Amino acid sequence: MFLRSLQIRGFKSFADKTVLEFAPGISVIVGPNGSGKSNLVDAISWVLGEQGARALRGGQMADVIFAGSPQRPALGMAEVKLVIDNSAGVIPVPMTEIEISRTIFRSGESEYRIGGQLVRLLDVQELLSESGIGRALHTVVGQGQLEDVLSARPEERRRYIEEAAGIAKHRRRKERAERKLAGLDQDLLRLKDVLTELRRQLKPLKQQADMARRHEELTAEADATAGRLAAARVRELWAERERRTAGWEEGLARRTRARERLVELDELVRAAADERARAMWALQEAEGAFGLAQEARSAVEQDLRRRVAAESEARQALAAESGRGARLTGLGEDLARLEARRVEVEGELEAREAELVEAERAFETAVAERRDAEEERRRLSEEAAAHRAEIETLRRSLASTEGERARLEETLGQVRERRAAAEAERDRLREEVEALDAEVAPLSERRAELERERHALAGKVAEQEEAIAGHERRRDVLLARLKDLEETPGSRFRDGHVGRTLGLLGDLVRARPAWERALRAGLGPLADAVVYPGRDEALVDAPEGDGATLTIAAGGPAAVSLRGERTLLSIVEAEPSVRGLVTTILADIYLAETLEEAAAKHARYPKASFVTSDGVLVGPAVIRTTPVADSRAEEIRRELAVVEHDLAAAKAALRPRRARLEAIAVELGELDARIDQADASITRSAEAISRIQTELASIAREEEIHGQRVAALDEAAAGWRDTLATARPLAPELPELPRLPEPPIQARVAVETLRRDLAQIASRLAAVRAERDALATRDPDELRAAVEAAERDRADAERALAEAEHELEAATRTRTEALAAERAATEAEAEANRRWREASTELDRLREEYEEEDRQRGDLERRVRDAERLLREGHGREPTEAVAELGPEDTVPALEKRAEVVQRRLGLLGRVNLLAGGEFEALQERHDFLERELDDVRKARRDLLEVIQRIETEISATFETAYRDVAAEFERLIAELFPGGEGRLVATEPGDLLNTGIEIEARPGRKRVRRISLLSGGERALTALAFLFAIFKARPSPFYLMDEVEPALDDVNLHRFIRLVEGFARDAQVLIVTHQKRTMEVAEMMYGVSMGKDGTSKVLGQRLDHLTTEREPLAERIAEASGRVPEPDTVG
Repeated sequence: MFLRSLQIRGFKSFADKTVLEFAPGISVIVGPNGSGKSNLVDAISWVLGEQGARALRGGQMADVIFAGSPQRPALGMAEVKLVIDNSAGVIPVPMTEIEISRTIFRSGESEYRIGGQLVRLLDVQELLSESGIGRALHTVVGQGQLEDVLSARPEERRRYIEEAAGIAKHRRRKERAERKLAGLDQDLLRLKDVLTELRRQLKPLKQQADMARRHEELTAEADATAGRLAAARVRELWAERERRTAGWEEGLARRTRARERLVELDELVRAAADERARAMWALQEAEGAFGLAQEARSAVEQDLRRRVAAESEARQALAAESGRGARLTGLGEDLARLEARRVEVEGELEAREAELVEAERAFETAVAERRDAEEERRRLSEEAAAHRAEIETLRRSLASTEGERARLEETLGQVRERRAAAEAERDRLREEVEALDAEVAPLSERRAELERERHALAGKVAEQEEAIAGHERRRDVLLARLKDLEETPGSRFRDGHVGRTLGLLGDLVRARPAWERALRAGLGPLADAVVYPGRDEALVDAPEGDGATLTIAAGGPAAVSLRGERTLLSIVEAEPSVRGLVTTILADIYLAETLEEAAAKHARYPKASFVTSDGVLVGPAVIRTTPVADSRAEEIRRELAVVEHDLAAAKAALRPRRARLEAIAVELGELDARIDQADASITRSAEAISRIQTELASIAREEEIHGQRVAALDEAAAGWRDTLATARPLAPELPELPRLPEPPIQARVAVETLRRDLAQIASRLAAVRAERDALATRDPDELRAAVEAAERDRADAERALAEAEHELEAATRTRTEALAAERAATEAEAEANRRWREASTELDRLREEYEEEDRQRGDLERRVRDAERLLREGHGREPTEAVAELGPEDTVPALEKRAEVVQRRLGLLGRVNLLAGGEFEALQERHDFLERELDDVRKARRDLLEVIQRIETEISATFETAYRDVAAEFERLIAELFPGGEGRLVATEPGDLLNTGIEIEARPGRKRVRRISLLSGGERALTALAFLFAIFKARPSPFYLMDEVEPALDDVNLHRFIRLVEGFARDAQVLIVTHQKRTMEVAEMMYGVSMGKDGTSKVLGQRLDHLTTEREPLAERIAEASGRVPEPDTVG
């Protein structure tokens, strides 16, 4: 695996597209200062994921984009592509060539690509980590980095080894796990706080939820009861409608029968009127006949008288034949008089006949007119009756409309009163809500302040708890290390014989902290001795000692004290049970400040021993120091004491904050209770306002409906009034019947009389003429014949009189019968009219009853429709289905009583938080969810702790192996670079491989110094290179890039460096930016970089193929070719 090519465009001074083809082995990059050589190194670092702008020698990342020159404008982007040869499969991906590219835009946007596919920076880093190239790019050694290696702190120097060993990804895993753990701790704290708060809220909310559930049940029961009550009322109205319908149908039948009876009576009245007219006509004819009979009888009587007189005259003529002349004269006069009378009667008869014709025509016309008037009167009477009925109907409709309007006005007034009361209640509730809001506002502000304080304190508490957790982890680690260090045969033996021993001697004796090491040195191996109360107990366990030292608590003889010297016993405190033993052991040990003082005093008092505070004991035939383990344990104890102190201080600092948190929680609980109470009141008021708004909307709709109904009724009433005003003139009084004129009986009698008179006159004329003629020519026989004729005439006249009297009697009887018939017809007509009037009155009464029933039926239908609409719209039930579901016991009174009971129970509940049920379920669900979350967080925390433990174990193991390998290679390379010299890497904390730093010690040949700061510049550079190459050797990488790392080396050291590079080049690709010709000589590929006149860098490449004769001329030519180098896009 090696770098195959590098393509640059717009990166720093490389404005144009530039491609460098690489090959395995050593490649060098040369060029004048400022030509852009280091920019190539920066380009490789940048494309491999470098994130520090300062590491790229810039102030911000956008500085890597070509900034322009006097001849070239600035570019908007920079792009670098690096192709890596993976034919050996070092990177476990199915590609022989891996192209990594990075692009940045001046707007700040950036992107990475692998094989042309967009990826994350993490993907690039993880891909390269598989090949030994860490995120810190330890294989890229830039200018000044050697000094950074030497001047770095031990902990920073450790990171080079970690990067090479691939520990960085484990570190990142651990850091991610620790961040997750810190987050989980925060989540755990928050979950506990939230669960505590939820548990505090659940109990009262459950009570509210129970009340809300009971309220919901009662409300549902009230709604169901109201629905059943509405259905029961609909059922009652339906039954009443059926009853009313039956009565209405019966009334309709009676009205139909009355109308039919009135029609029959109309026919009867018409027939009676016709019969009366016929009777009147018959009476008139009888009257005429009676008058004619009377006149005929009078005429016959007159004719009889005349004929009697004629007979007398005939007799007289016969007796007085002698008076013939005078008689003829008298007859002539009679004849003239009769002729005049005849003419007069004929004229009068003609006039009277004309008058009779006219009178008869007038009478017939009058009779026809009377018949027509009677028909019209009858029609008008019917129309008047119908009109009166219509007017009465209009009056009743108007009265019903006005009554209904009055009822609606009353209902509308009640509705308006309800609306005013509801609006007043709504305004009161709004004022109450505003007051509650005003009360809640400062509480909410206070709660927000407390929440902010709580969050701030929680963050600080979390930080302190994290610090405490870190102190505890550190304490646990120290305790574990201390336990490992204190694990001795004595402690193991003591742990196996608990109860019979007093303990370890070192645990039963204490000294002041400054002299702890002196005490350990004075006790020596006996510090690990197991102390028994007596010899017998010790002898029992002696065979099981297993390498442990057993001693008894009894003391021995005290040593002679040295005057003026302080004994070790003077600074020691021992348990009473071992005080004699300690006195025996430490009696001849005295204190000294320094080792020289201890040696001098021991020389003066050879039998005594002297110990320093550093734990060095000088005694007879012995110089004893504190064991390294004891020193390390002492250091750990001191560090543990510091940790314990820090832990106690952190806990002490945490207590008031936790107390404040608890106080805040209490105050928050009280505030939440008050806010919840206010919110509950607000919620109840809001619900009441919502219900009132709904009721107001319903009232508004009801008011609108009533208003529309009132307007409709007003319009209907106005229509009724107009119709009534129009209908009143249409009902005039019935016209009087024209009087029937008298029949022209007198005219007819007069005509008949004149006709008889004319006949009599004609007859008289004939008689007179005959008598005249007879007188003129008569003889006595004729006179006797005339007497006989006169007698016969008299007899005929008598017979005619008898006939006339008989006809008169018949006319009288006919007249009497006609008069009786006319009277009977008049009475029958009056009776028919009376019966018609009664039937008409009954029909009017039935019509009024029908109209009243129809009005009531309309009211009932409206009530039925209203009840059905209420059931359908108010309760969402179809009337037919709802009524079908009712039982016989579901009567209106029973359901009203049940509704009253339910409403009373609802009233007893008082104010209820209707949202409590949902809030409780949501809160309970949240509580259960958070409980599960808490369990999951705890489990995740345990898992993370296990993961961190495994990662730490893996880091320790990996680092230990890498550290040993690097340390070995460093010693070898130091010996190679400094013949006769030596060097080593020292772990600052060997017992803590997770955190130990790395110190570098180097001693060149013929020098005794080991401190790096005392070495020369070249020696420091070689030491740093030895450290880096030791890492490279211990954990190889596919390529190495070094930017002017050898300027400080002289020829000898440079030769050694080149020899070292040549050794590495056999297994890896090496790219070196250099000015050294000796370095150029070992190159297989050389790249020359120059800066053109346009301010952009150009590259020229040449493969040298180990032709030494060409190297120096080429190097000199490249070095001198600034500005004259060709500008191909691709060189190699």
